[in-house]
Amino acid sequence: MGVSRKFVWLVATVAVLVLSFGLSAVSAQQTEFSLDDCIKAALDHNANVISKKNQVKAAKWNVWEAWGNVLPSVSTSANYSFSKTFGPQFIQLPDTAYIGTDPGSKRYSTGLGVNFTIFDAGATWLNIRNAGLAKGSAERDYNSTVADIAYNTKIAYYTLLTANMLLSVQQDALKRSEKQLEVVSSRYELGSASQSEKLKAEVTVANDSLTLLQRENDISVAEFNLNVLLNRDVSLPIKATDQLEPVTLEKTMDDYVNASMESNPGLQKLRLDLQAAKNSVWLARQIWLPRVTASLGWGWNPVGSDDWFSYKYEDGSYRFGVSISYNLFDAFKKKTQPAKAKLTAMSLYESLNQQENTLKANVHEAYLNFQKSRLQLEVSKLAERSAQEDFRLQQERYRLGASSILELLDSQVSLTNAQYSRVQALFQLNQAAANIARSLGQK
Repeated sequence: MGVSRKFVWLVATVAVLVLSFGLSAVSAQQTEFSLDDCIKAALDHNANVISKKNQVKAAKWNVWEAWGNVLPSVSTSANYSFSKTFGPQFIQLPDTAYIGTDPGSKRYSTGLGVNFTIFDAGATWLNIRNAGLAKGSAERDYNSTVADIAYNTKIAYYTLLTANMLLSVQQDALKRSEKQLEVVSSRYELGSASQSEKLKAEVTVANDSLTLLQRENDISVAEFNLNVLLNRDVSLPIKATDQLEPVTLEKTMDDYVNASMESNPGLQKLRLDLQAAKNSVWLARQIWLPRVTASLGWGWNPVGSDDWFSYKYEDGSYRFGVSISYNLFDAFKKKTQPAKAKLTAMSLYESLNQQENTLKANVHEAYLNFQKSRLQLEVSKLAERSAQEDFRLQQERYRLGASSILELLDSQVSLTNAQYSRVQALFQLNQAAANIARSLGQK
């Protein structure tokens, strides 16, 4: 029965290990990612995010520690000692001198002590307040890091989507160039096109092929950068499943500015740090006031080991004391500590004002860029339609001999550039929206 049970445990353990390895392998082999998948993976594996999360946990323990200083400290002790003197001992008795050997003596003692602070100029409560502010600051710092990592991941993901779209545009451009080369080559063989026209068409195909190679390289670089953010092997392939779509903003610029002043985690962190710095000024001033502490203790000294932990009234004693301490000279700390605390508070105040102005400017810029990109997207769509119609007309005119190869090639380049502009405007539109989301502390 025992062997059978061990066998079952062995099989179960092996199964769990195999399943865990299989899940890890599946995760490593994942190639298709949505934007949400990328943000989640980046936040789960980013070292900075993990560090900030651990700092939040440490700050919570510091709050417990600060509250613990309100309570009295309680200690207990149990002591045993043995002493013996070597050599003969001379004990003087009336009219007699006795020479003997010290048999040794044993001593036992136990005790319980309580110490607590009666007055410390409010330092304990200010430390509790500062510990709470530090916890809030660590939480806002974590939220700010999350927003930054999410923003960087979005931009990397949008860059990959843009690279894929530009690759598609360039593939279409190359197809047009190759088709045009076929037309020019046929006309050249028939004698209705010059060698110069054929060479120009060949150069266009070569340039479009080179640009296509650059677009493919852009995709590889975009995949590399996104894998770095996801903490994956940079050689692994990654396919973006989402599409780069137009986005909208539902609020005015002033609404977003006001919302960022309230919800931006970096700004919230500075405000909490400033409050803590002001409290630290008061903490530094408490050095000018005395400190009052009290202690209370019980102890007993039993004769034998049997009574070591048994309290007997005749063997016991207690003590109570109150002490007042004040530093008469402390190497100029009474002067330097408050001064340094004030300087820290002043620096944080200026940093807060600067951060508020910077954040307002960033939201303004992002909102204006969004509006510009939105209009630019509409213009680029019209320009693309116009370029497509112009290219169609130039193709027909060239077929009839009413236009030159240069006019046809120019219309082809204009069409490709218009398609590029549409894709770039779409990227900039999403980038501006992501900037506003980061200013609000959103993922």
